Amino acid sequence: MSTTKYENIRVDIDKHVALVTLSRPKAHNAWTHYMKEELIDAYSALEKEPSVHVIVITGDPAGKVFCAGADLSLGDFKDDSTNETQVRDGGGQFGLTVLRSRKITIAAINGSAAGIGITQTLPMDIRIAWADAKIVFPFVRRGIIPEATSTYLLPKLIGRSRALSIFLQGVPHPASSPLYTGLFTHILPKKEDVLPFTLKFAHELADNVSPMSVAFTKALVIGGGGSAHEQHLLDSRGMYVTGNGSDAREGVKAFLEKRPPSFAHYNTATLPDWLRGKDSAKL
Repeated sequence: MSTTKYENIRVDIDKHVALVTLSRPKAHNAWTHYMKEELIDAYSALEKEPSVHVIVITGDPAGKVFCAGADLSLGDFKDDSTNETQVRDGGGQFGLTVLRSRKITIAAINGSAAGIGITQTLPMDIRIAWADAKIVFPFVRRGIIPEATSTYLLPKLIGRSRALSIFLQGVPHPASSPLYTGLFTHILPKKEDVLPFTLKFAHELADNVSPMSVAFTKALVIGGGGSAHEQHLLDSRGMYVTGNGSDAREGVKAFLEKRPPSFAHYNTATLPDWLRGKDSAKL
């Protein structure tokens, strides 16, 4: 299934995998306010669709890069608000939308990514990249700061020292650089292989993991307890709920019968309040 609802992105759904494509090829898939609004709308809509288990984002290959960052040809991005406490970074708005998702979220980085081009992928669960893609966080060389929750997420993903080295240099490095160790789960030598590999990977996950287990696991990892003891209490409650569910019975039965599981779709809006509350407080 494909949708023509959007002008700056495309959304295609194949079985249980949704593919979101940044589609401004003449502008190298550069970000705009309108693209941000469409991305938030698309991810929010996909989150409400129980039959979608995995969401993949990629760049239109005709754009030659994954995403060139913010489209600077449209202006200097100065905010006209007179109250700095009320300003909300657009990249961060999308980033929080992704962080709140209880689907599996994957970025297929099939070309170079600059600024928001790469920071938009940090809230995602899995990043798969072309080895020679130039990855750059150029903010300090543009007189601004890193956005899209990247100052929170990048140190958690690769450590504070390397994150600061990347942020403070503001220069490009290939995705295969040791500086980015831990940022990408798979690094592929051929650019044209990134999306096919990612989609095959996404379909394998969509067909074999429990959407309910995914939702609970993500909520626990992203917004879990503040101590080992508190996390133990949350884990125990989550184990009780999922362990007494139909997916747990199906998972064991499928394993014993040596066949693929047939897990139920899961409406992430039904995530228990005790877990959703913890999760929301952290975001």
